[in-house]
Amino acid sequence: MKTMNVLNVLAFAAISLINILSTEVKAQDNFITNEEVKNNLVVSRTIYKQDGNYLHNHMRYEFSYDKQNRLISKTATKWDGTVDKWIPYFQMTYRYEGNEVIMSYARWNESRKTFSKDKKQTVYELDENNIPVACRQATETLALIGEHN
Repeated sequence: MKTMNVLNVLAFAAISLINILSTEVKAQDNFITNEEVKNNLVVSRTIYKQDGNYLHNHMRYEFSYDKQNRLISKTATKWDGTVDKWIPYFQMTYRYEGNEVIMSYARWNESRKTFSKDKKQTVYELDENNIPVACRQATETLALIGEHN
């Protein structure tokens, strides 16, 4: 139940990104956010942790959109300072069918080098303005794709 609530919040937050129209830098409790915008759509967001006068990489999100400017994927990476590179973390994908959006969430599986661990799917009903208004279904899709932890 708690996971479903977290997924609901994540989905609504991700879909609301479509409404962001300009690049901005924000400071919030020792974190600085920098967004890259192309064609009025946020294509990436990097979050830096502020330590005095220094900024350190923390998280990075990349967003993809379809031809109708609808969000179709959000990929998150975490900074690993021990190897000085971005490490995949999770991926959310969105599929639009009729008056529904189907959101899938997958964690990075290091051994398989793919987003497959803990895959979950949630179906949201959309209103006439394509805004999610109800969560219709949430399922774990591990059994469906034959994946095991």
